[in-house]
Amino acid sequence: MFRALLTVACVLGGPRVEGQERVPLPPPFWLPAFTAPMHPSASGARAAELAGPSFRAQTVRMFVRPTLAGPRLRLVLSNQYGTQPLRLEAVRVALRVSGITIDPATVREVRFAGAASVSIPPGRTAVSEAVELAVDGQRDVAVSLYFLERSGAVTWHLQGANSTYVSASGDHTAARTFESALTTRSLYFLTALHVDAAHDASLVATFGDSITDGAGSTVDTGRSWPARLAQRLAARGGKPVGVLNAGLSGNRLLKDDYGPKGSQRFERDVLAQRGVKAVILLEGINDIGRSGPASGAVTAAQIIQGYEQLIQRARAKGLKVYGGTLTPMQGHPYFTPEHEALREAVNQWIRGAGGFDAVIDFEAAVRDPANPDAIRKELTVEGLHPNDAGAERMANAIDLRLWE
Repeated sequence: MFRALLTVACVLGGPRVEGQERVPLPPPFWLPAFTAPMHPSASGARAAELAGPSFRAQTVRMFVRPTLAGPRLRLVLSNQYGTQPLRLEAVRVALRVSGITIDPATVREVRFAGAASVSIPPGRTAVSEAVELAVDGQRDVAVSLYFLERSGAVTWHLQGANSTYVSASGDHTAARTFESALTTRSLYFLTALHVDAAHDASLVATFGDSITDGAGSTVDTGRSWPARLAQRLAARGGKPVGVLNAGLSGNRLLKDDYGPKGSQRFERDVLAQRGVKAVILLEGINDIGRSGPASGAVTAAQIIQGYEQLIQRARAKGLKVYGGTLTPMQGHPYFTPEHEALREAVNQWIRGAGGFDAVIDFEAAVRDPANPDAIRKELTVEGLHPNDAGAERMANAIDLRLWE
């Protein structure tokens, strides 16, 4: 009977006992299984011109899909761009059933330093205590926040891959469902979800703009190309490899616009993330598309120099860097003969200069053979962004042997 009890204790997570010797369990291995690059507003403007909603006496329910499995999780909430303390009266997580609905049996209270509420000073983040909720990388996690006091200037990610629901009033963080007064695709204050992952797990970051962020893909279906890549890696088996989507819609490599420029946020969104072993770089189409008198001309040499700086910084941290060719844009307002010449010059360098550890030819995966300046019509929503089928083509263009 005593041996049986010891066996049960070990299964339940207690320390193993061998004779009189107590062998401690390994410490948690926290990895960011989901991240969202934050920015102050849709325009990236000064604090006095911040856009985005402010919440008061309301519940916000967001959904994210971690790309690593683990028995417990924790949240990272950010008030990076706030101008006053951010007060959250209640935070809960649960597993999604469908739409706004969650499984009540999986609802867990999230605590911060022992408290159910938290106040986050401007410019700071808060990391929660561990929450005993197992995730498998296949289901969405609901994160519900209740704001009693006005939230103030929003720190957000404008273009998420899932629907977010905002209540008219009241604390509905534990509710199975509630009536939504506002539905968006934005993530508010939630910058990461960490998972206690397997000790041989690692991550690849996909760094880019709206094409990476998921614009053009169907909401709530996990069909962006980074999500498709995560699904392929999970189906392959072997050592777990998660995917962090570090795409930010509207983002430029060289200039601030929708959020800080790529060359600046690369440290926060890629290099500072624990467990990242490689990065796929697909950014620059917004620099090209907005090049001109209104916002300043951009040259291929400037974009290439930006790539070289990111490659150098990533390799200094021991990361592999894979370069994605820029996809076509004919049919979109970005397209002009001058902009097309820029795109082709950048792609020629990506393919031929040997600057990257490997090249992922996204352009070849989606371009129209009869018109190489354009994406095939059945693969795009408006000439620039891939639809679900286009995103799948892009994900399938990635050689999974890069992670062997």
